[in-house]
Amino acid sequence: MADAIYNANSVGAAKGRPGGYAAVVDPSVDIKTLLDVKKTIKDLMTANPGKIKSLGYISEDGVEFSVDLSAEDKNDWGGNAISSSISKYSESAKVTFLESAETILRVIYGDDNVKVETDGSITVRHNPRFTAPRIYIFDAVINETTVKRSIIPVGRIFERDTVKQNSSDFLGYTPTIKCMPAEVFDGDTYRDVFYDTTKASATPGVVH
Repeated sequence: MADAIYNANSVGAAKGRPGGYAAVVDPSVDIKTLLDVKKTIKDLMTANPGKIKSLGYISEDGVEFSVDLSAEDKNDWGGNAISSSISKYSESAKVTFLESAETILRVIYGDDNVKVETDGSITVRHNPRFTAPRIYIFDAVINETTVKRSIIPVGRIFERDTVKQNSSDFLGYTPTIKCMPAEVFDGDTYRDVFYDTTKASATPGVVH
């Protein structure tokens, strides 16, 4: 049978996946197990108690993956571009976390800067020591049958947006997560995996 010209199952708007929108993963977890997108973040947390932690609610803007890419042309004597090579390549994910929970605060401000007091209150120190690498997962559903998981094996936060406190907007924390090249993914910055529930298995998506 010939391939279909159009496939509506590949079209849709990305929304947070039921069972968990995002998580941070302890480095002791085998990252290859995260490629099994048939399992939700909740399933992964159950299988790895204390080692995979949900990052809770995300704003309606979702996750913005961006690429900073530039190329350098090589010209001949006449000024004509006859070759080109990539001179700069980096990718990042920008997201707004809505919960002021311990896990999110540790991601934003650094593990050593967040202390849970004996009375349950949380004290947060503010300083530049928050850039430690972490493993991140972001789970989305594209439509009724297709799931998309993005796995960042080495994500480091070097930028944070202003924390706005007003009576009309949710209080949120908006980091830009730099996706660093990772040996575990053969030098890729992150990987997307798509899963069509109408098929038997997940299919590798784009590698970055």
